[in-house]
Amino acid sequence: MHDQDAMAGGAAPFSPYEFQIALRYLRTKRKHGGVAIIAVISTVGIALAVFALIAVMSVMNGFRHELMTQLLGSQPHLYADVRETPGETVEALVEQIEALDGVATAGPVVVGQVMARSQRAESFLQVLAMRPMDLERLDVVANGDRPGSRTGITHGSIDTFGEGRNGGDAIVLGAGVARFHRVNIGDQFTLLTASGAQTPFGVTPRRKAYTVTAILSSGVSTIDNGLAILPVEQAQLFFNRGENYDRVNIRVEDTTRISEFLLPIQQVMGNQGFVYDYTQSDPAFFGALQMERTMMRLVMSFIVVIATMNIISGLVMLVKNKSRDIAILRTMGITRLAVMRVFIIVGVLIGMIGTLVGIVLGFLFVTNIGPIQDVINLVTGAEVWNPDVYYLYRIPARLDWGEVIYVSIFCFVMSVLVTLPPAILAALLDPVEALRYE
Repeated sequence: MHDQDAMAGGAAPFSPYEFQIALRYLRTKRKHGGVAIIAVISTVGIALAVFALIAVMSVMNGFRHELMTQLLGSQPHLYADVRETPGETVEALVEQIEALDGVATAGPVVVGQVMARSQRAESFLQVLAMRPMDLERLDVVANGDRPGSRTGITHGSIDTFGEGRNGGDAIVLGAGVARFHRVNIGDQFTLLTASGAQTPFGVTPRRKAYTVTAILSSGVSTIDNGLAILPVEQAQLFFNRGENYDRVNIRVEDTTRISEFLLPIQQVMGNQGFVYDYTQSDPAFFGALQMERTMMRLVMSFIVVIATMNIISGLVMLVKNKSRDIAILRTMGITRLAVMRVFIIVGVLIGMIGTLVGIVLGFLFVTNIGPIQDVINLVTGAEVWNPDVYYLYRIPARLDWGEVIYVSIFCFVMSVLVTLPPAILAALLDPVEALRYE
Protein backbone atom coordinates (compact mmCIF):
# COMPACT_ATOMS: atom_id res chain seq x y z
CA MET A 1 0.00 0.00 0.00
CA HIS A 2 2.87 2.35 0.84
CA ASP A 3 4.55 1.68 -2.54
CA GLN A 4 1.32 2.46 -4.37
CA ASP A 5 1.00 5.74 -2.49
CA ALA A 6 4.58 6.61 -3.38
CA MET A 7 3.83 6.08 -7.08
CA ALA A 8 0.71 8.20 -6.98
CA GLY A 9 0.49 11.38 -8.96
CA GLY A 10 1.29 13.50 -5.92
CA ALA A 11 4.80 12.07 -5.50
CA ALA A 12 7.65 14.55 -5.94
CA PRO A 13 9.61 14.43 -9.21
CA PHE A 14 12.70 12.19 -9.17
CA SER A 15 11.51 10.37 -6.07
CA PRO A 16 13.55 7.42 -4.73
CA TYR A 17 11.22 4.87 -6.33
CA GLU A 18 11.96 6.33 -9.79
CA PHE A 19 15.70 5.83 -9.23
CA GLN A 20 14.98 2.32 -7.91
CA ILE A 21 13.11 1.36 -11.07
CA ALA A 22 15.75 2.97 -13.32
CA LEU A 23 18.60 1.12 -11.60
CA ARG A 24 16.69 -2.16 -11.84
CA TYR A 25 16.17 -1.68 -15.58
CA LEU A 26 19.81 -0.71 -16.02
CA ARG A 27 21.05 -3.88 -14.30
CA THR A 28 18.61 -6.25 -15.99
CA LYS A 29 20.25 -8.60 -18.46
CA ARG A 30 19.23 -8.49 -22.08
CA LYS A 31 17.57 -11.92 -22.01
CA HIS A 32 15.22 -10.55 -19.35
CA GLY A 33 14.39 -7.47 -21.38
CA GLY A 34 17.16 -5.23 -20.11
CA VAL A 35 19.92 -3.24 -21.81
CA ALA A 36 22.95 -4.16 -19.72
CA ILE A 37 25.21 -4.95 -22.71
CA ILE A 38 24.06 -1.93 -24.72
CA ALA A 39 24.46 0.24 -21.63
CA VAL A 40 28.04 -0.95 -21.24
CA ILE A 41 28.77 -0.25 -24.91
CA SER A 42 27.22 3.21 -24.63
CA THR A 43 29.16 3.95 -21.46
CA VAL A 44 32.44 2.87 -23.05
CA GLY A 45 31.72 4.96 -26.15
CA ILE A 46 31.00 8.08 -24.09
CA ALA A 47 34.05 7.47 -21.89
CA LEU A 48 36.33 7.19 -24.94
CA ALA A 49 34.81 10.30 -26.51
CA VAL A 50 35.28 12.32 -23.32
CA PHE A 51 38.81 10.97 -22.94
CA ALA A 52 39.64 11.95 -26.53
CA LEU A 53 38.19 15.44 -26.06
CA ILE A 54 40.15 16.06 -22.85
CA ALA A 55 43.38 14.55 -24.22
CA VAL A 56 43.29 16.48 -27.50
CA MET A 57 42.35 19.78 -25.88
CA SER A 58 45.02 19.30 -23.18
CA VAL A 59 47.73 18.67 -25.79
CA MET A 60 46.54 21.71 -27.76
CA ASN A 61 46.58 23.79 -24.58
CA GLY A 62 50.10 22.53 -23.92
CA PHE A 63 51.29 23.50 -27.38
CA ARG A 64 49.54 26.86 -27.10
CA HIS A 65 51.19 27.50 -23.73
CA GLU A 66 54.64 26.59 -25.06
CA LEU A 67 54.11 28.68 -28.19
CA MET A 68 52.96 31.71 -26.21
CA THR A 69 55.81 31.22 -23.72
CA GLN A 70 58.34 31.24 -26.56
CA LEU A 71 56.65 34.09 -28.40
CA LEU A 72 56.35 36.27 -25.31
CA GLY A 73 59.79 35.23 -24.10
CA SER A 74 61.37 37.48 -26.69
CA GLN A 75 58.50 39.87 -27.37
CA PRO A 76 56.75 42.41 -25.13
CA HIS A 77 53.28 41.90 -23.74
CA LEU A 78 52.19 45.47 -24.45
CA TYR A 79 53.41 48.26 -26.70
CA ALA A 80 53.24 52.02 -26.33
CA ASP A 81 53.73 53.95 -29.56
CA VAL A 82 55.84 57.05 -28.77
CA ARG A 83 57.12 58.08 -32.19
CA GLU A 84 55.76 61.62 -31.77
CA THR A 85 56.97 62.02 -28.17
CA PRO A 86 60.34 63.61 -27.22
CA GLY A 87 62.94 61.22 -25.86
CA GLU A 88 63.18 62.86 -22.42
CA THR A 89 59.40 62.59 -21.96
CA VAL A 90 59.51 58.92 -22.99
CA GLU A 91 62.17 58.14 -20.40
CA ALA A 92 60.04 59.77 -17.69
CA LEU A 93 56.98 57.80 -18.84
CA VAL A 94 58.98 54.57 -18.70
CA GLU A 95 59.74 55.18 -15.02
CA GLN A 96 56.05 55.83 -14.28
CA ILE A 97 54.96 52.70 -16.15
CA GLU A 98 57.48 50.50 -14.33
CA ALA A 99 56.15 51.86 -11.03
CA LEU A 100 52.68 50.44 -11.75
CA ASP A 101 51.74 47.41 -9.68
CA GLY A 102 52.07 44.23 -11.76
CA VAL A 103 54.39 45.68 -14.42
CA ALA A 104 57.63 43.71 -14.61
CA THR A 105 59.67 45.79 -17.05
CA ALA A 106 59.32 48.70 -19.43
CA GLY A 107 61.97 49.93 -21.82
CA PRO A 108 62.23 52.32 -24.78
CA VAL A 109 63.17 50.77 -28.11
CA VAL A 110 63.97 51.78 -31.66
CA VAL A 111 62.73 49.65 -34.56
CA GLY A 112 63.97 49.76 -38.14
CA GLN A 113 64.18 47.80 -41.36
CA VAL A 114 67.60 47.17 -42.89
CA MET A 115 69.35 45.25 -45.59
CA ALA A 116 71.89 42.93 -44.01
CA ARG A 117 74.99 41.66 -45.71
CA SER A 118 77.69 39.20 -44.80
CA GLN A 119 80.45 37.70 -46.89
CA ARG A 120 78.12 34.89 -47.96
CA ALA A 121 74.55 36.22 -48.18
CA GLU A 122 72.21 39.19 -48.15
CA SER A 123 68.76 39.58 -46.61
CA PHE A 124 66.25 42.05 -45.20
CA LEU A 125 65.95 42.15 -41.42
CA GLN A 126 64.11 43.94 -38.68
CA VAL A 127 66.38 45.62 -36.17
CA LEU A 128 65.18 45.87 -32.58
CA ALA A 129 67.31 48.22 -30.49
CA MET A 130 67.08 48.21 -26.70
CA ARG A 131 69.01 49.02 -23.58
CA PRO A 132 71.45 46.35 -22.33
CA MET A 133 69.47 45.98 -19.09
CA ASP A 134 66.27 45.33 -21.05
CA LEU A 135 67.98 42.65 -23.15
CA GLU A 136 69.16 40.87 -20.00
CA ARG A 137 65.64 40.93 -18.55
CA LEU A 138 64.03 39.21 -21.54
CA ASP A 139 62.56 35.88 -20.46
CA VAL A 140 64.20 34.04 -23.34
CA VAL A 141 67.60 35.34 -22.21
CA ALA A 142 67.08 35.03 -18.45
CA ASN A 143 65.66 31.49 -18.69
CA GLY A 144 68.13 30.30 -21.29
CA ASP A 145 70.49 28.92 -18.65
CA ARG A 146 67.97 26.34 -17.43
CA PRO A 147 69.08 22.71 -17.90
CA GLY A 148 67.72 21.28 -21.14
CA SER A 149 66.79 24.69 -22.52
CA ARG A 150 67.40 25.10 -26.25
CA THR A 151 66.56 28.79 -26.25
CA GLY A 152 68.41 31.86 -25.04
CA ILE A 153 71.95 32.93 -25.90
CA THR A 154 73.22 29.79 -27.61
CA HIS A 155 76.60 31.22 -28.68
CA GLY A 156 78.68 34.11 -27.45
CA SER A 157 77.79 36.54 -24.69
CA ILE A 158 75.95 39.83 -24.16
CA ASP A 159 78.43 41.07 -21.55
CA THR A 160 79.87 43.67 -23.93
CA PHE A 161 76.51 44.60 -25.47
CA GLY A 162 76.09 48.39 -25.34
CA GLU A 163 79.66 49.14 -24.33
CA GLY A 164 81.65 51.71 -26.28
CA ARG A 165 81.00 55.02 -27.97
CA ASN A 166 77.32 55.57 -28.86
CA GLY A 167 76.51 52.05 -27.64
CA GLY A 168 79.42 50.34 -29.40
CA ASP A 169 79.30 48.12 -32.46
CA ALA A 170 78.10 44.82 -30.93
CA ILE A 171 75.12 43.09 -32.53
CA VAL A 172 73.03 40.09 -31.45
CA LEU A 173 71.58 37.95 -34.26
CA GLY A 174 68.70 35.53 -34.32
CA ALA A 175 69.76 31.91 -34.74
CA GLY A 176 68.10 31.68 -38.17
CA VAL A 177 69.81 34.85 -39.37
CA ALA A 178 73.23 33.59 -38.26
CA ARG A 179 72.57 30.25 -39.94
CA PHE A 180 71.42 31.83 -43.20
CA HIS A 181 74.37 34.22 -43.37
CA ARG A 182 76.77 31.56 -42.02
CA VAL A 183 78.31 33.93 -39.52
CA ASN A 184 79.70 33.15 -36.09
CA ILE A 185 80.91 35.02 -33.04
CA GLY A 186 83.44 37.71 -33.97
CA ASP A 187 82.40 37.90 -37.64
CA GLN A 188 81.53 41.20 -39.32
CA PHE A 189 77.90 41.83 -40.18
CA THR A 190 77.00 44.89 -42.30
CA LEU A 191 73.70 46.77 -42.09
CA LEU A 192 72.42 49.20 -44.71
CA THR A 193 69.51 51.62 -44.17
CA ALA A 194 67.92 54.33 -46.30
CA SER A 195 67.35 56.47 -43.17
CA GLY A 196 70.83 57.94 -43.30
CA ALA A 197 72.36 61.35 -43.02
CA GLN A 198 70.82 64.54 -44.35
CA THR A 199 72.87 66.18 -47.14
CA PRO A 200 72.24 69.06 -49.54
CA PHE A 201 71.31 66.42 -52.09
CA GLY A 202 68.82 64.63 -49.79
CA VAL A 203 69.04 61.65 -47.49
CA THR A 204 71.91 59.31 -48.23
CA PRO A 205 71.87 55.62 -47.21
CA ARG A 206 73.91 54.72 -44.15
CA ARG A 207 76.07 51.65 -43.92
CA LYS A 208 77.99 50.22 -41.00
CA ALA A 209 79.71 46.96 -40.10
CA TYR A 210 78.98 45.44 -36.68
CA THR A 211 80.62 42.60 -34.78
CA VAL A 212 78.53 39.56 -33.93
CA THR A 213 78.89 39.04 -30.18
CA ALA A 214 75.96 36.71 -29.45
CA ILE A 215 73.41 34.47 -31.17
CA LEU A 216 69.90 34.32 -29.72
CA SER A 217 67.43 31.46 -30.17
CA SER A 218 63.83 32.25 -29.24
CA GLY A 219 62.38 28.92 -30.36
CA VAL A 220 60.13 30.69 -32.89
CA SER A 221 61.44 30.46 -36.45
CA THR A 222 59.73 33.64 -37.66
CA ILE A 223 61.60 35.60 -34.99
CA ASP A 224 64.93 33.81 -35.27
CA ASN A 225 64.97 34.16 -39.06
CA GLY A 226 64.50 37.92 -39.18
CA LEU A 227 65.80 39.59 -36.03
CA ALA A 228 68.90 41.55 -35.15
CA ILE A 229 69.36 43.41 -31.86
CA LEU A 230 71.39 46.61 -31.48
CA PRO A 231 72.05 48.89 -28.50
CA VAL A 232 69.42 51.61 -28.48
CA GLU A 233 71.95 54.48 -28.55
CA GLN A 234 73.59 53.01 -31.64
CA ALA A 235 70.23 52.56 -33.38
CA GLN A 236 69.22 56.15 -32.66
CA LEU A 237 72.35 57.26 -34.49
CA PHE A 238 72.14 54.65 -37.25
CA PHE A 239 68.48 55.37 -38.08
CA ASN A 240 68.85 59.11 -37.62
CA ARG A 241 66.35 59.21 -34.72
CA GLY A 242 68.22 61.79 -32.68
CA GLU A 243 67.18 61.39 -29.03
CA ASN A 244 63.76 59.91 -29.84
CA TYR A 245 62.35 56.40 -29.60
CA ASP A 246 59.77 54.44 -31.61
CA ARG A 247 57.91 52.68 -28.82
CA VAL A 248 58.04 51.39 -25.26
CA ASN A 249 58.05 47.63 -24.76
CA ILE A 250 56.21 46.58 -21.61
CA ARG A 251 56.13 43.21 -19.86
CA VAL A 252 53.80 42.28 -17.00
CA GLU A 253 54.19 39.72 -14.24
CA ASP A 254 50.96 37.80 -14.94
CA THR A 255 50.45 37.12 -18.64
CA THR A 256 46.82 36.09 -18.05
CA ARG A 257 45.98 39.68 -17.03
CA ILE A 258 47.60 41.54 -19.90
CA SER A 259 44.38 43.20 -21.05
CA GLU A 260 43.84 44.65 -17.57
CA PHE A 261 46.91 46.87 -17.97
CA LEU A 262 45.80 48.60 -21.17
CA LEU A 263 43.74 51.30 -19.44
CA PRO A 264 46.14 52.06 -16.54
CA ILE A 265 49.11 52.39 -18.88
CA GLN A 266 47.12 54.50 -21.32
CA GLN A 267 46.21 56.79 -18.43
CA VAL A 268 49.91 57.18 -17.64
CA MET A 269 50.67 57.87 -21.31
CA GLY A 270 47.91 60.43 -21.69
CA ASN A 271 48.14 61.99 -25.14
CA GLN A 272 51.84 61.12 -25.47
CA GLY A 273 51.09 57.86 -27.28
CA PHE A 274 48.65 54.96 -27.52
CA VAL A 275 48.92 51.49 -25.97
CA TYR A 276 48.05 48.09 -27.50
CA ASP A 277 48.76 44.48 -26.54
CA TYR A 278 50.62 41.75 -28.40
CA THR A 279 47.46 40.34 -30.06
CA GLN A 280 47.00 43.62 -31.92
CA SER A 281 50.52 43.46 -33.27
CA ASP A 282 49.52 40.49 -35.47
CA PRO A 283 45.73 40.06 -35.19
CA ALA A 284 45.53 37.56 -38.07
CA PHE A 285 47.97 35.14 -36.40
CA PHE A 286 46.49 35.29 -32.92
CA GLY A 287 42.97 35.23 -34.32
CA ALA A 288 43.85 32.05 -36.22
CA LEU A 289 45.12 30.46 -32.99
CA GLN A 290 41.84 31.21 -31.24
CA MET A 291 39.80 30.00 -34.21
CA GLU A 292 41.78 26.76 -34.35
CA ARG A 293 41.10 26.11 -30.67
CA THR A 294 37.38 26.83 -31.06
CA MET A 295 36.99 24.65 -34.14
CA MET A 296 38.90 21.76 -32.58
CA ARG A 297 36.64 21.90 -29.52
CA LEU A 298 33.60 21.91 -31.83
CA VAL A 299 34.85 18.92 -33.85
CA MET A 300 35.67 16.91 -30.73
CA SER A 301 32.26 17.80 -29.27
CA PHE A 302 30.62 16.13 -32.26
CA ILE A 303 32.39 12.91 -31.26
CA VAL A 304 30.71 13.16 -27.86
CA VAL A 305 27.36 13.75 -29.59
CA ILE A 306 27.84 10.64 -31.74
CA ALA A 307 28.77 8.59 -28.66
CA THR A 308 25.68 9.70 -26.74
CA MET A 309 23.50 8.64 -29.68
CA ASN A 310 24.11 5.04 -28.63
CA ILE A 311 21.92 5.72 -25.60
CA ILE A 312 18.88 6.15 -27.86
CA SER A 313 19.09 2.66 -29.34
CA GLY A 314 19.43 1.12 -25.90
CA LEU A 315 16.48 3.02 -24.46
CA VAL A 316 14.24 2.33 -27.45
CA MET A 317 14.94 -1.37 -27.02
CA LEU A 318 14.31 -1.08 -23.28
CA VAL A 319 10.94 0.60 -23.88
CA LYS A 320 9.90 -2.16 -26.28
CA ASN A 321 11.00 -4.93 -23.90
CA LYS A 322 9.46 -3.31 -20.83
CA SER A 323 6.11 -2.39 -22.37
CA ARG A 324 4.27 -4.83 -20.08
CA ASP A 325 6.02 -3.48 -16.97
CA ILE A 326 5.25 0.09 -17.99
CA ALA A 327 1.59 -0.77 -18.50
CA ILE A 328 1.38 -2.41 -15.07
CA LEU A 329 3.01 0.61 -13.44
CA ARG A 330 0.55 2.91 -15.20
CA THR A 331 -2.42 0.87 -13.94
CA MET A 332 -0.96 1.12 -10.41
CA GLY A 333 -1.14 4.91 -10.63
CA ILE A 334 2.27 6.03 -11.83
CA THR A 335 1.97 9.13 -14.01
CA ARG A 336 3.21 9.59 -17.56
CA LEU A 337 5.77 12.14 -16.36
CA ALA A 338 7.08 9.66 -13.79
CA VAL A 339 7.53 7.03 -16.53
CA MET A 340 9.37 9.57 -18.63
CA ARG A 341 11.61 10.51 -15.70
CA VAL A 342 12.52 6.86 -15.12
CA PHE A 343 13.91 6.49 -18.62
CA ILE A 344 15.60 9.88 -18.46
CA ILE A 345 17.37 8.71 -15.29
CA VAL A 346 18.55 5.56 -17.11
CA GLY A 347 20.07 7.61 -19.94
CA VAL A 348 21.57 10.24 -17.67
CA LEU A 349 23.19 7.56 -15.48
CA ILE A 350 24.81 6.03 -18.53
CA GLY A 351 26.05 9.45 -19.63
CA MET A 352 27.32 10.43 -16.19
CA ILE A 353 29.18 7.16 -15.62
CA GLY A 354 30.77 7.40 -19.07
CA THR A 355 31.71 11.03 -18.47
CA LEU A 356 33.33 10.28 -15.10
CA VAL A 357 35.32 7.36 -16.53
CA GLY A 358 36.43 9.53 -19.48
CA ILE A 359 37.53 12.35 -17.17
CA VAL A 360 39.58 9.94 -15.07
CA LEU A 361 41.21 8.45 -18.18
CA GLY A 362 41.92 11.93 -19.55
CA PHE A 363 43.45 13.05 -16.24
CA LEU A 364 45.67 9.94 -16.10
CA PHE A 365 46.76 10.49 -19.72
CA VAL A 366 47.69 14.15 -19.18
CA THR A 367 49.54 13.56 -15.91
CA ASN A 368 51.46 10.57 -17.31
CA ILE A 369 52.09 11.72 -20.87
CA GLY A 370 55.87 11.51 -20.35
CA PRO A 371 55.93 7.79 -19.42
CA ILE A 372 53.39 7.11 -22.20
CA GLN A 373 55.74 8.76 -24.68
CA ASP A 374 58.62 6.64 -23.38
CA VAL A 375 56.58 3.46 -23.82
CA ILE A 376 55.69 4.44 -27.40
CA ASN A 377 59.36 5.12 -28.15
CA LEU A 378 60.30 1.75 -26.64
CA VAL A 379 57.65 -0.16 -28.61
CA THR A 380 58.36 1.56 -31.93
CA GLY A 381 62.12 1.56 -31.39
CA ALA A 382 62.36 5.12 -32.70
CA GLU A 383 62.12 8.68 -31.41
CA VAL A 384 58.60 9.70 -32.44
CA TRP A 385 59.10 13.17 -31.00
CA ASN A 386 62.10 15.05 -32.36
CA PRO A 387 63.21 17.78 -29.90
CA ASP A 388 65.42 19.34 -32.57
CA VAL A 389 62.29 20.23 -34.54
CA TYR A 390 59.89 21.21 -31.77
CA TYR A 391 62.37 22.61 -29.21
CA LEU A 392 60.58 20.44 -26.65
CA TYR A 393 61.70 17.19 -25.06
CA ARG A 394 58.17 16.12 -24.19
CA ILE A 395 54.77 16.37 -25.84
CA PRO A 396 53.26 19.29 -23.92
CA ALA A 397 49.92 18.78 -22.20
CA ARG A 398 48.11 21.11 -19.79
CA LEU A 399 44.86 20.07 -18.17
CA ASP A 400 42.40 22.95 -18.20
CA TRP A 401 39.72 22.39 -15.54
CA GLY A 402 37.52 24.80 -17.44
CA GLU A 403 37.57 22.29 -20.31
CA VAL A 404 36.69 19.48 -17.88
CA ILE A 405 33.71 21.44 -16.59
CA TYR A 406 32.64 22.17 -20.16
CA VAL A 407 32.85 18.46 -21.05
CA SER A 408 30.88 17.45 -17.96
CA ILE A 409 28.07 19.94 -18.60
CA PHE A 410 27.98 19.18 -22.33
CA CYS A 411 27.75 15.41 -21.76
CA PHE A 412 25.04 15.86 -19.13
CA VAL A 413 22.96 18.06 -21.45
CA MET A 414 23.42 15.65 -24.38
CA SER A 415 22.51 12.67 -22.19
CA VAL A 416 19.25 14.39 -21.23
CA LEU A 417 18.45 15.44 -24.80
CA VAL A 418 19.02 12.03 -26.41
CA THR A 419 16.88 10.29 -23.77
CA LEU A 420 13.86 12.51 -24.39
CA PRO A 421 12.52 10.72 -27.54
CA PRO A 422 12.48 7.18 -26.04
CA ALA A 423 11.32 8.57 -22.68
CA ILE A 424 8.40 10.34 -24.35
CA LEU A 425 7.66 7.13 -26.28
CA ALA A 426 7.46 5.25 -22.98
CA ALA A 427 5.26 7.91 -21.39
CA LEU A 428 2.79 7.79 -24.30
CA LEU A 429 2.47 4.01 -24.14
CA ASP A 430 -1.20 2.95 -23.81
CA PRO A 431 -1.57 0.41 -20.94
CA VAL A 432 -4.60 -1.21 -22.60
CA GLU A 433 -2.77 -1.83 -25.86
CA ALA A 434 0.33 -3.10 -24.03
CA LEU A 435 -1.65 -5.65 -21.96
CA ARG A 436 -4.16 -6.69 -24.63
CA TYR A 437 -2.25 -9.81 -25.68
CA GLU A 438 -0.77 -10.63 -22.25
